[in-house]
Amino acid sequence: MQARCLSQIYGLKRNMNKFVNMRKSIFIALILLCLSSAFAEAADMEYFLPTEYQLMTELYKNDAQGFIKGKEEFLKKCEYINSRVLSGREYPEQKILYDNARVFFENVNYEKYIWVLLPITRNNDEAEAVKNTDWATEFQYILALFKHRQKENKSDLIFIAPTCFFDAVHFTINTFEIIKGKNKNKGVIHFRNLLRYDLTCDSNNHWNGFSYRKTKEQAEGYVMGDYYLFDEKSSTVEFEKEDELPDFIYRPKNWNKIPINASAFLWELKNPLKYGLQNAFDQNPATSFVENTENDLMSLDIWIGESVEKAALINGYAKNTDLYKANNRIKSVLAHFDLSDDELGYQFIPCKSSNIAVTSIYGGSKYSDTCLAEVNFFCGGEWIFGDIEEVNE
Repeated sequence: MQARCLSQIYGLKRNMNKFVNMRKSIFIALILLCLSSAFAEAADMEYFLPTEYQLMTELYKNDAQGFIKGKEEFLKKCEYINSRVLSGREYPEQKILYDNARVFFENVNYEKYIWVLLPITRNNDEAEAVKNTDWATEFQYILALFKHRQKENKSDLIFIAPTCFFDAVHFTINTFEIIKGKNKNKGVIHFRNLLRYDLTCDSNNHWNGFSYRKTKEQAEGYVMGDYYLFDEKSSTVEFEKEDELPDFIYRPKNWNKIPINASAFLWELKNPLKYGLQNAFDQNPATSFVENTENDLMSLDIWIGESVEKAALINGYAKNTDLYKANNRIKSVLAHFDLSDDELGYQFIPCKSSNIAVTSIYGGSKYSDTCLAEVNFFCGGEWIFGDIEEVNE
């Protein structure tokens, strides 16, 4: 009798363990499903904000609606961008989908930033033109960045921009990058990335296709940037009047900024900014700016406005040794300074100029693309594009 009871108890225990394990399996499966869904939904943010999206947390839909509710001036500016920039006047069916607004927050160095993504339906002509173009997103978007003031519990609007749009000769992607220091953030870079294309139209002058420009049989991207500094002028934000907006973007006209320009880069069609210029300032050696020029050389023009003391570069595609060797690396800069090969860390150049002109390269074993993982300049007692801890040997 006692043996039978013990047997029943052990059997019950085994069944309970099976039930618990089954519940664990179901729970894990649900978690993985949620994670895969969340990752899929974050794809658009990776497309537009490749250096920031992994640091973001998305608000629930009700909280997102609560954030944009009552921000009449903000919504008015968004409608202006839709009507004037994104052809909403000519195509009244093109609408901002406010009910599908997505809001994300990002905490960096005890500062809070809030990103708002508003989808816009494509107008009928554009939707027809891009339906067979697998590198164009389903929606256009308006992207806004707010900086939160904790003490006042108030969020200040800093930027509003269309994330991507077609004009007569370019497909444009606007992206932003917060430059992060060790103890405080230094500013925000706005990059305007352009893919040149030729537009084809039907007999009614309606778009019906695109053919993009190539160099070395690869899509050729162009980029320009402005680095807006967090300094004494950034305590307030002043915007241009609507009819004077440069590039149809709301941005602080009263802040100090550093213009940035660069050579053509490798535009990956389904992930356009994978090799974009933002990678050279993200303090992540695993990403790189990759040129796409006929001679495989590159240049960066950065107008800091005064002489610098030195530059710091991480050469090549420094994610790992295999990628580093497979791609071209920089050999000499400004015809005066040589970089060591086989060095995946920072190298320092005692230059006075903040312009980088590559004059010779180390050839890659597999690819002919020249790569630059990071660049920074020391000026006025600090590193301009994020802090670097130098090791004295």
